[in-house]
Amino acid sequence: MHKTNNNITQSLICIQEKYSNAGVKVFHPKSIYSKNSRPGEDVIRAVSLLKLSGNAVFISESYEQGEGLAAEALLNFSGGKLDVSAIWLDIGALIAADREQAGFNFQNIIQDIQTAEGKVALLVTAIGEALEDENIISALCELIEQKSIPILSVINMKDFRKLEEIPELSGLLQFVLVEKGNSGKRDKSVLIVGASSLFGNAVYRAFTKEYKSVKGTGFSKASSFGFDKLDVTCEEEIKAYFTKYPHFDIVIYVAGEANADIAENKKDKARTLNVDAVSMIARYIKNCKFVYISSEYVFDGSNGPYGSGSKANPINYYGLTKLEGENVSLKNFPDSLVIRLGALYGYNGPYDKETTVSKLIASLDKPEPLKADNVQIKHPLLLEDAARTLLKLLDYDAAGIYQTNGPEGLNKQEMAERIAAIKNKITGRSFSYPIIGIEQAGVAAKPLNTHMVNVDTPRPFNEGIRFLFASQQA
Repeated sequence: MHKTNNNITQSLICIQEKYSNAGVKVFHPKSIYSKNSRPGEDVIRAVSLLKLSGNAVFISESYEQGEGLAAEALLNFSGGKLDVSAIWLDIGALIAADREQAGFNFQNIIQDIQTAEGKVALLVTAIGEALEDENIISALCELIEQKSIPILSVINMKDFRKLEEIPELSGLLQFVLVEKGNSGKRDKSVLIVGASSLFGNAVYRAFTKEYKSVKGTGFSKASSFGFDKLDVTCEEEIKAYFTKYPHFDIVIYVAGEANADIAENKKDKARTLNVDAVSMIARYIKNCKFVYISSEYVFDGSNGPYGSGSKANPINYYGLTKLEGENVSLKNFPDSLVIRLGALYGYNGPYDKETTVSKLIASLDKPEPLKADNVQIKHPLLLEDAARTLLKLLDYDAAGIYQTNGPEGLNKQEMAERIAAIKNKITGRSFSYPIIGIEQAGVAAKPLNTHMVNVDTPRPFNEGIRFLFASQQA
């Protein structure tokens, strides 16, 4: 078999010649990426997602930058070997060449790639144009689900928003929001309301590394963290605080009731924390970028995946208050950012509030069988990843509603089994009791599966658990 000097097979060259008028060309990733350095965080994340789901989509302001990252990710995905080539497919050019036959031609191209000799990946550009053709959408969904060809793509934020409108496609894609690469600390003042909370503390740690001026507030644990004490249920305290500190460029509201069962039992308190406090803050500070931390529980979990524009239909009081908190934020702060998060886990320190994951880890230390829910599917994401996504969204000056949750849907039994296996590898101590799957009910109704379309997909669960254990040991 004849090969070109940069390892591109003759069968791939034939594909290029056959579909050259439809924006198809073949290349070796080394030809557009030649830098010899350690891969950045965006590339590392993309490689993890390629291994997990078979695809990664870079959201970047510059297509040239995104294409370079895609080539770098492909090289790292192949272990740095030079035995992989890629087909570059421009969806816009494919449609422009023959609009009526675009879907048919796309399927033919995929079939030819699948039968080509050598290791082949697919780099899709102008994927937003695919939304004009239902046949291409259907073929793309099928290809992604098969995981037969590694798929990379590059889009901008505008095209991401278009893709979000078709969750059956975007829900299969793993998006990586590209770092802007700021040099030095950002010259803006940030207030984190609720910085002593589980996620608030992770946000505070991340933002103090990136911003010159960061303040945090808390309530019962404020003094132990060195934060300002602020009772967000008391309008007089809110008024006094923003009279003393009237100027913040960014205000991030992380305070609130995050436990669905407690919210169901203490509805007045939940409403005050998740909704009314935002209204009160809006009375005393206006000229700021307001960020509201919301939840996957705004959805009923019956018909995912959900884009940010999908119909919200909370089935418990907690979800209802978070949805109302979103609306109050968007109404009172025109440039506000709402970010919906999946099930958070991680480790700040021994003072952390319990999470599903921390409870499972504690249960694995007990000399008895572990009973865990095997019905509700969660999409867990690491604290650090969620905080990083928030940083990046602010760098992009994003406004409106965005979402991030884990790339894998897991019930508690599955999480426990994975955690036990990882803990065994790290410590050499196995959990010798059965992990029993049962249906666990709580006070509040829980959505079955709130799979959301991600603007920035976090690391897979196993990687996150290894990071968590390393953080605990450190």
